Amino acid sequence: MYKAIKNYKDQNADNLVKLNTADTGCCGDSTTPCQYDVVIPTANAVNNIIFKQADGTSVTRTFSPAVTGAANVVAAIKANILVSDGFETGSDIIPTVTSTTSGTNTIYHITGDLVVTSMLHNTSTTVTATARCNAKNMCTYFYAWPGDASTTTFTIGGVDATLGALTLAGSTAAQVITAILALANWPTNAYLNVVETASAFEITITAAHDAAPVLDGEDFAQSDCRPMFEA
Repeated sequence: MYKAIKNYKDQNADNLVKLNTADTGCCGDSTTPCQYDVVIPTANAVNNIIFKQADGTSVTRTFSPAVTGAANVVAAIKANILVSDGFETGSDIIPTVTSTTSGTNTIYHITGDLVVTSMLHNTSTTVTATARCNAKNMCTYFYAWPGDASTTTFTIGGVDATLGALTLAGSTAAQVITAILALANWPTNAYLNVVETASAFEITITAAHDAAPVLDGEDFAQSDCRPMFEA
């Protein structure tokens, strides 16, 4: 997670005496870390990121050339948020920049004391960042679902909903995503991705640690629990 540096201006990047704003104990120096989510089509090239430096100055960092692929975009974001902007990497418990795949999109998560405004992709499309500022333990849930020719029950967060018939022969991964996201019990602060294979719809959900999704009577496997944020 990015931590704001109180004494960041005009100092050597290797200076060991960096005081984080949140740790000064001074009145008005408290910070509210948030996670900023930016949703971008995975296939599109990303051109820039706009964020605010520690003193509130807005800065645009252009990726030249434009960057494609989640790992490359994450690396580009990290390379363009600098100590000279007033931020450094804090605890690794909450990563600075990560990504989540959701259908044909990739969601980039930038977390810390900085404020992210937007990112630009495909040269002309600006995507405003969504701020999530309530810390919550989130986990990854996985189930390789073979599909069902009849309606079935999908449970998440202890709430049931009826999922329509979806089969490997007659449905696509995109249709499964659309159907699940349309359910009344789908949590606001959750992420979903589905990949279709020859034998199953591989469903990956990132949601609260107590979400415990169940589909067709089968529990999802839980893993990778870590602090994230919700709106």
